[in-house]
Amino acid sequence: MALLAALVLFFSFGSLVDAGKHQPFSKDARLVIVGAGPAGIHMASRLRKLGYSNVTILEREHRVGGKSYTMYRSVMGSGDCTQAKDKDTGVVDTENCIAHEMGTCFLHNGYHTVRDLNNEYGLTPEIPPEGRAMFSHYAEDQWSSQEMSDFITSAIMAGIEDGSIKRSWWVPKFSETLTVMDSLTTAINKYNTLHADIFGKIEFSMPERLSAEALEKIDMTFYAFLEKNDLQALAAFLMFAHAAQGYGYVKSIPAFYGLWWITPELLNGYIQMSMHQKIEECKLMGATSSSLPMRTFIQLLTKLFVGGSADAIARTTTMLPEGYGKLWKNIHETDSLDVRFGVEIAMAGIDRQLEEEAAGVKVTFRQDGGESRTEEFDFLMYTAPFAHAKKFVKDLAGSESGIFDQLRSYVLATTIYKSDAVKEYSEPSRNTPIMYDADKMDNYTMDGGWYADRNDPAIFGYARTQTAQTRVGYQFFENYCEFDPKLCDSDRTPSEKQSPRFGEAPKVTERFRKEMEIQHVQNVEVIEQFPWPYFHHFPKSAINAGVPWDLVEMQGDRKTWWLGASASFESVHDVLNYNLMILKRHLSDSKASVTMTV
Repeated sequence: MALLAALVLFFSFGSLVDAGKHQPFSKDARLVIVGAGPAGIHMASRLRKLGYSNVTILEREHRVGGKSYTMYRSVMGSGDCTQAKDKDTGVVDTENCIAHEMGTCFLHNGYHTVRDLNNEYGLTPEIPPEGRAMFSHYAEDQWSSQEMSDFITSAIMAGIEDGSIKRSWWVPKFSETLTVMDSLTTAINKYNTLHADIFGKIEFSMPERLSAEALEKIDMTFYAFLEKNDLQALAAFLMFAHAAQGYGYVKSIPAFYGLWWITPELLNGYIQMSMHQKIEECKLMGATSSSLPMRTFIQLLTKLFVGGSADAIARTTTMLPEGYGKLWKNIHETDSLDVRFGVEIAMAGIDRQLEEEAAGVKVTFRQDGGESRTEEFDFLMYTAPFAHAKKFVKDLAGSESGIFDQLRSYVLATTIYKSDAVKEYSEPSRNTPIMYDADKMDNYTMDGGWYADRNDPAIFGYARTQTAQTRVGYQFFENYCEFDPKLCDSDRTPSEKQSPRFGEAPKVTERFRKEMEIQHVQNVEVIEQFPWPYFHHFPKSAINAGVPWDLVEMQGDRKTWWLGASASFESVHDVLNYNLMILKRHLSDSKASVTMTV
């Protein structure tokens, strides 16, 4: 594939560097990164391109990518495989060897940094998985599903019926399409205005420090925010759009994180993709109407949604045919990054020698069970979960531990398994390779429910069979420690080399099998299960106290950058953009732009 992509990252530093900060390290400094997940691999790659070549990454596992982990199975799910590349064309065979994402899986329309990387490192372009099977109490019964647009329509019409959603005076009661689209456009327009008012202009995903007034507006759960601002028309949709990613139930997660994830760009794209047929119906009605309210409504409809016509649908959700795992692997290999695998850092094994500013950072560790040794570096970049940093960093300051101790997390379990087709979802005659059960994403009482599923062969390999389908199922736990004490340690790393191939958390597997039985799914064979510690986040009290921004201001102090999901947001998009934000704020001596050509 002949691909030429010039990607330019302009770092116009100088005045953008925080007052009182200085260049934290020189070009030949010995830099150590703890963790070879997306944050560590991406940071090492960007530093290398900026001329910092002495970078070492210490990784507990024997692979790169962390929670962004891809398993490869033959199209019929018969065993592990490797995606082959045609030596003449360079095209990778993604149809016979399927990438099953066990962690990071989707790109959304705002994932510009990820798309740039995918192009930069020459991976197969993304594709959209078409069709969603939505199970909920709005469907005929628990074994029946709806299309996404019908689910959203049912939820809005139910809200109008019970009075939680107001119908505009000019919308005729007989037109369900106009009623639904008017409710959505009104709510989305208001949501976008509120988002801009509260968060302002955002450059690198994370908003700038919020004012006391802005914090007061979001001092509640995300669901309470929607209720307070008459955004109930979005509630059912955002309930699954937020929780499906493992980012918490909207009825308990702070509004700060809901607004962070559901950007206007993402929301507009989601709705346009899900409701494009109804959008077209409304536009046809508007073209034949002489009504001023109708014309005004159509103008708003067109302004809000990306694209605006059936042949320009915003493909909000897409996937990488070669898998996210291949992206981190390609970056590692192409940039010749120095990754030490199988590393176990000793308890209190990181000594930053803070009493002497010119002294190095000492790290004591063992590799693959070998002899303990100590190496010295000049600067530390820590991407592992911050809540456990006190176990490994000997001289953690009170201001650091005071921040990290406030972090909370969840558990997101992904299970790759085989079974017969699921009625109204994965039957060969249906074009719905993704399933959501909206009711199981409502609140903590639904913990452990089989709330989502993905049929990757139907997305990438076009394999449509009635039996022995290989799919990936999802379970979410807010109260994970109460469900199974084996999940309590959020410093766990579910290993691809565990024996047996599943069984790290037997209660999770047992619950998964029970859910399959209830849904009448036949011939279930669990292949492997990953109960990931997931979505490190701050409670409302910490957000109100400005803790996320205190962490940003602390970067570079004590010879350390604190990076990764604990610092920003669990999504790959946000982790990478947080890296870029830190680079722009702190490396004022790079001055020039970095141009990467593939």
